[in-house]
Amino acid sequence: MFPTLFRIPGLDWPINSYGFSIMVGFLLASWIAVRRAKPLAIKSDFILDVGIIAMIFGIIGAKINYLIQYPKDVAEPDRLSIWGDMGLNPLGALILGPLPFAFWWWRMRKSGLKTRLFSWKNGALLLLTLIFALAGTRALYLWQHRPEYAWKVFRSWQSGFVLYGGLIAGVTAGLVYTRMRGQSIAAIADLSAAPMMLALAFGRVGCFLNGCCHGRPGTGFPCISFPADSPAAHGQDKGWGQPADPVHPTQLYETLAALVFFFLLSWIYKRKSRKNGGVFLIMAMLYAAWRFMIEFARGDARPQWLGELSYSQVVSIAVFAIAGIWLFLLRSRPEPPSPRPEHSG
Repeated sequence: MFPTLFRIPGLDWPINSYGFSIMVGFLLASWIAVRRAKPLAIKSDFILDVGIIAMIFGIIGAKINYLIQYPKDVAEPDRLSIWGDMGLNPLGALILGPLPFAFWWWRMRKSGLKTRLFSWKNGALLLLTLIFALAGTRALYLWQHRPEYAWKVFRSWQSGFVLYGGLIAGVTAGLVYTRMRGQSIAAIADLSAAPMMLALAFGRVGCFLNGCCHGRPGTGFPCISFPADSPAAHGQDKGWGQPADPVHPTQLYETLAALVFFFLLSWIYKRKSRKNGGVFLIMAMLYAAWRFMIEFARGDARPQWLGELSYSQVVSIAVFAIAGIWLFLLRSRPEPPSPRPEHSG
């Protein structure tokens, strides 16, 4: 369970530490992105659209990635997995299927832009519609047969996420929406790079307050002991009421690193004369290198790939290589010729 920071007066609704940290990080990152978008004549509502879409798909991607890596964590005896069969109800397609087109129609009508019938944007919308329709058919079937399935994944919805899954899904969704709105993907990617690191810093503060994503056991400063019933205590098989042994606060290490990346990327972004996606690629390389190293200090249980490497380390190697090659090719392009000054007389 997440520690409760406070309860909303009158409603008695709990506000937990992790969700509050995510919300603060998202709002602050969005505010900075909106301010930096003004000199580029990019409307604030578009920036907020990209942020919200990226956040929604990021949460879904992070959760799906977790379920793929830790299927036993959400299993229940004598219950079927929610994707253990192919049961579908076609009526569900009518519920979720129209959502992408409805959102796009509302957005384009509000922006006043025209759409063409035969375009790649409508092709992307059709693909999204098919995906949402398929999800709807499965969701309705599961709801109608809910006693037969394990629902632990939803009872613990606020826990169990893999960051890389969220980053990949969120960034992909944001870039696709940017392209569909006719904006420059390179410009929006550069603009979003530093705020993304700021949002990550607050997210890791939430991890620290929850006690998840902790480091290996250690002694002395800066190691800390998480309270009883925390993920760290459970991971050390502590008994009821016993706090965890001191561990490295890798969550705070990553918070500090993300803040350093935020200020560094902000400085690079302001000094660039030509926005071409380079800032975003530098961000990807910085975080991939950092994540590869900090994984050696993590103490929570994670699946191992390629021998002693974790899943996140394997993904970090791939991200660093792809971003590095892309950045090299980008920097190798010749600069566009400067216009010649006109002479009178």
